Amino acid sequence: FNTNNNNTNNNNTNDDASPPSRLSTFQTDLQHFLNLTTPFQTYFDSIPHVNKNRMHYPEYMDICQSRYEGLRDVLVRQGETTSEWILQEFLKSEDVVVSGEEFFRESLSRWGVDPCVDVG
Repeated sequence: FNTNNNNTNNNNTNDDASPPSRLSTFQTDLQHFLNLTTPFQTYFDSIPHVNKNRMHYPEYMDICQSRYEGLRDVLVRQGETTSEWILQEFLKSEDVVVSGEEFFRESLSRWGVDPCVDVG
């Protein structure tokens, strides 16, 4: 796995400080990857949050309804296959850069899990 920079997860120099947020880690990693001198913080802070309010549209579907179980099965199987390929093949490329590797891997590990099934 290659992040192509030496700053990943080293955004704070104070040992007592809380760890950097995923956003600040991403901003710093992207800044370094692009060889920029100006931080992204002011740009990202001004982006409106998408899906902040749940909107319902006529074409809205609740994927957790039992009538969509077959579709969910296909999507979950495809998600699992895709996440395995990303983790086992794609990330091995020297041309691939990922910020927040641990979070990224954790997120991919959930692609093969049906979000509608109670885990508890």
